[in-house]
Amino acid sequence: MVAAELRAGALSASQLTQLENAVLTPYLRRDRLVTPSAKAWHALGTTLAALVHDDGLRLQTTPRSFIFDILIAYSCREIGAIFVSANLRDLARIARVFAFDYLAPYPDLATL
Repeated sequence: MVAAELRAGALSASQLTQLENAVLTPYLRRDRLVTPSAKAWHALGTTLAALVHDDGLRLQTTPRSFIFDILIAYSCREIGAIFVSANLRDLARIARVFAFDYLAPYPDLATL
C-alpha cells in the first residue's frame, strides 16, 4: 500500500523512475516488501466495525488512506515493526481498537 501511495504521488515519469530505483527496488531485491496477510484483512473489517459502532465512523466518508493505515498498522504489528507516520491522530484512533507501535517521523515535520 505504501508503494502504491508513493507511486501515485509521483508527478512525472522521471520522479517515478527515481522512486523505483532509489526506494522500491532495494526493498524488492532484499525481499522486504510486506503485503497484508489474511489476518490483516480480517482485522481491517473488525476494526472498521468497531470504529463504526464505538466511534461513529461513517464508512461512506472514510478516506481510503485511513483504511490503508489500518492495514499497514496491523501488518506492522505482525512483523514487529513500528509504523512511522505524521498522521498520529488517525493512528491513535486505530490503536484504540488494537495495539501496535507507532511514532512520528524524526525530525518532527510539524516543527520544520
